[in-house]
Amino acid sequence: MTQRMTPSERMMAVMTGQKPDRVPVVPFVLGYSSKITGISLGDFYADGDKCFEAQFASMRLHGYEQTPMYGYASLGAFEFGGEIEYPYGKGQGAPFVKKHPVKNIEDIEKLEVPDFKRELPGAYKEADKLAARCHAMGMPVSVQIGSTFTATSVVADTSEFLSWLLMEPKAAHSLLNKVCDMFINAIDYFAEKYGAENMLPFDGGPSESNTMISPEMFAEFAYPYMKRIHTHLKELGVHAVLMHPCSDQNKNIEHYVKLRNELGWSGKYVWLFGPETPIKDQVKAFGDHDVICGNINPPLFLTEPYEKLLEICKQTIHEGMNSPSGFILAPGCEFPVNAAPIKLMAMMDAAEMYGRYE
Repeated sequence: MTQRMTPSERMMAVMTGQKPDRVPVVPFVLGYSSKITGISLGDFYADGDKCFEAQFASMRLHGYEQTPMYGYASLGAFEFGGEIEYPYGKGQGAPFVKKHPVKNIEDIEKLEVPDFKRELPGAYKEADKLAARCHAMGMPVSVQIGSTFTATSVVADTSEFLSWLLMEPKAAHSLLNKVCDMFINAIDYFAEKYGAENMLPFDGGPSESNTMISPEMFAEFAYPYMKRIHTHLKELGVHAVLMHPCSDQNKNIEHYVKLRNELGWSGKYVWLFGPETPIKDQVKAFGDHDVICGNINPPLFLTEPYEKLLEICKQTIHEGMNSPSGFILAPGCEFPVNAAPIKLMAMMDAAEMYGRYE
């Protein structure tokens, strides 16, 4: 009988181009794990230690391959001096912006880029607590280092920023540069403290999706800053990056392909596209060198019963597990906070039943 791999061995196999015993499961669990330790969702984001403990407990309970990480879609505003609210209220799922630090073009010039030397800005204080706990246990340090475009869209009033793309492009680029500088400073801090080789940073966001901007605007306002960040990651010696192009980004795929080609980077990207992007399209674009994540539509974990989810996971596994450079079973975005544990169990059971390699 073949000896079973541990979760860390399974992920190591996939990340090094080897075949694991079964398809790994990365359920993109964040807030859901708060129910495992019984803390509030607000405390989960407001306290990096509690955030780590909840995710670590959930990882051990369910047996999946994801290690703890810290981040949320509205990161950026708090770090530049704005205000956020943690999700203590009913129906809230993640921190959200209460006050944007940039309300008009004049505010851009006055905006100071956090340097990470005197004091960690905003939520990075909590991210660092979680990173320290992960590093001490030999797990990857997963911190948010993008996307510049999405973060900029919350540093400024979102509707104003989107109008500047057309009406005030120089101002938009000025703000994008400052937000990109912040992410570069974050990368330097965590790479120096924990070692670039121990990092698994993550990049991605919904604001550059094709439902918000055209692929031409992506090329002008999103791609240059993504390329700058990933060039810096390569120069520091980061081996792998989790990429999450959220929502419909099918028309942006050519730019993500271009990123690897222009960088000449031999590291691994782990692609977690939204459910709008078929697995076959991801395999065609990235399967020869990167890891593909099977992107089940997250609301299905709220609406569908266990038996139906098992079948959906089975189909997803069959579509993806023959990807040449590796496959991971995952939802197309964060696992729903209020989903029942048995819904996550469907992913684990499907991987065991249908995701085993010969």
